[in-house]
Amino acid sequence: MMMAKGSRSERWILRLLVLGLIVALWEGVCRTGLASEFWVSRPFLIVARLWETARSGRVWFHMGVTVIETVSGFVLGALAGIIAGFALARWRRAHVALEPYLMGVYSLPRVALAPLFIMWFGIGIPSKIMLAISIVFFILLINTYVGVQNVDRDLVNSVKTMGASPRFITRRVVLPSCIPWIFSGLRISMALALTASVVGEMLAAQYGLGFLLARASGTFDTTGIFMVLIILALLAIGTYNLMARLEKRLLHWQGETASI
Repeated sequence: MMMAKGSRSERWILRLLVLGLIVALWEGVCRTGLASEFWVSRPFLIVARLWETARSGRVWFHMGVTVIETVSGFVLGALAGIIAGFALARWRRAHVALEPYLMGVYSLPRVALAPLFIMWFGIGIPSKIMLAISIVFFILLINTYVGVQNVDRDLVNSVKTMGASPRFITRRVVLPSCIPWIFSGLRISMALALTASVVGEMLAAQYGLGFLLARASGTFDTTGIFMVLIILALLAIGTYNLMARLEKRLLHWQGETASI
């Protein structure tokens, strides 16, 4: 939950109070026998497991694999999507010809494509990167295309009448106008890239947080499942705030960007 007003310290105090209340209720429910540890584990057990795996170094290796897959898929998919979005906005005939096929592929559930990527690229890192690219690419393509279409045409025409070249218009008018749309897509696609990597690891992998999650699920290890979920939540929050800070730096003229 985001607070528009109030100091940073007040936000953190409220958030820590909410976290403490959730942990206390969770621990209390389990200790009083109202819920079974087999099904919901306990915060104390989860923290102990997290500390143990962090000290041993196992979790860092698996987390590193997932981060590599996510960042690689995110960067490659975003670059390709942005370029494709500008290209389709520039060449209308290409957009008209490709739109139904792009929408058809975009509408496919990515879980359905995962087995194909695993067959084509193996159970290693490349298949997870391709799965992440398949999600990020379309989000950035659509957002970039819509951003270009929403550029103020009066402004473009005014710059043209002053003798500006197409390259100057793209760099100084179109691109700055599209940045909010692009960053909107980036913030969404970063979380989805992480989801894609984890889903791919759960289906077929030897390493990664998704692999740990699938293994814990297969052995009915509820504590292990919650441990991985907490790590994933922290990664998601961290990447979201990173994108929010970058957006705030580039779009400082638009006002403050909300962060978690």
